[in-house]
Amino acid sequence: MKAVVEPSKVFGKIKAPQSKSYAIRYIFSAILTDIEILNLIESSDIIDAINAVSIFSIRREGTRFRRPAELSLRSDMVFVKGSATVLRMLIPIVAVVGGRLHIDGGETLRRRPLKTIVKALSSKGISFSSDSLPLIMEGKLRDNYIELDGNESSQYITGFMYAFALSGGGTIVVKPSIPSKIYIYLTAQVLKEIGIDVHVYENRVDVEVYDKPRSISVEVPGDFLLASFYVAASLITGGEIEIYGLPKLGRDPRYHPIVDVYRGMGAYSVFKDGVWIASAARDYRGVVVDVEQDPDIAPSVAALASVVQGETILLNVSRLRIKESDRIETITNVLQSFGVKCWFDGSNMHIYGGTLRRSRIVCPDDHRVAMMGAAIATKVGGEIDRAECVDKSNPGFWSDLMKLNIRVSLVSL
Repeated sequence: MKAVVEPSKVFGKIKAPQSKSYAIRYIFSAILTDIEILNLIESSDIIDAINAVSIFSIRREGTRFRRPAELSLRSDMVFVKGSATVLRMLIPIVAVVGGRLHIDGGETLRRRPLKTIVKALSSKGISFSSDSLPLIMEGKLRDNYIELDGNESSQYITGFMYAFALSGGGTIVVKPSIPSKIYIYLTAQVLKEIGIDVHVYENRVDVEVYDKPRSISVEVPGDFLLASFYVAASLITGGEIEIYGLPKLGRDPRYHPIVDVYRGMGAYSVFKDGVWIASAARDYRGVVVDVEQDPDIAPSVAALASVVQGETILLNVSRLRIKESDRIETITNVLQSFGVKCWFDGSNMHIYGGTLRRSRIVCPDDHRVAMMGAAIATKVGGEIDRAECVDKSNPGFWSDLMKLNIRVSLVSL
């Protein structure tokens, strides 16, 4: 499918796209207790999560996910199409449950590194046939202590938080420190909702289980970074926008830093009572943003940076290499195709915005890069081939753009 985007002034009020980060964690909570998820939208990653928990005989009955009386591995094979979050959470849980499992995945997941988790669990008696997909893992983890290298992904930490909640508690030590801590706090928040005590420190997470996890009924909140592409499009084209249905995040809790980043770039951007309100400025200024703790923020910042008359610098972007695509390469290519100067200096990404030109891009199997391109295209027009790649996280993306006064045509290829 190809999406043809014509120049449009983007404005309106719309519900935030559903957070797959929350949704996946709620689905995995079914390994601990029965859970009802009232408004689940089945993006590709959510389907991966549902399929993953089904190997433990967790049954889905409408909005409810029901846990069997005894959790065990009821299948010897699972296929994870594209969700690295699901894959990285699943492996520690399988290790604690015990058994033999053949795991495979789609092309992008076969390229994603698994060395950190293979190394950590191999030292604890779990055998792996490979350190990338496809692989067979076998054995049972009987320890309640694990040490992880934090340079690859925080999602392994989340996986062990669930695994140790299942086994009765444990400690995760991360060296040198915990990456993407905002997502660890999100995991802790979800686990606390079902009665699991979690304590997050600089380089350690303690999981404590005192009572049987409680059954809950939840609604999945919206996602700031998915919503940010709507906001960026509005700011780029001189519009105003309100996005509702967003959560509060973090330890305090607090809202996502993208709200402040856009304000720092010159936009009116505030979050209050679950609503993100933003309106365009006449001119935007460059900022310096360290993305090491939240690499998924990079495409959202890059979208608005495309029109900044000056330099925006994204610091510590190395972890962008191991996303759905090599985002250092794909973000650079998309920006350059729209006429934006962008380069990588070995550690940081430099973006000089300015005069844009119409462009055609091909989705590199990376939903966020396609959404970034679509946001920029609202200013000058453009085409996104393989536009269905947004289904990974937000299958309503193109229809949402139309609701915001964006002229989009979807063409079957």
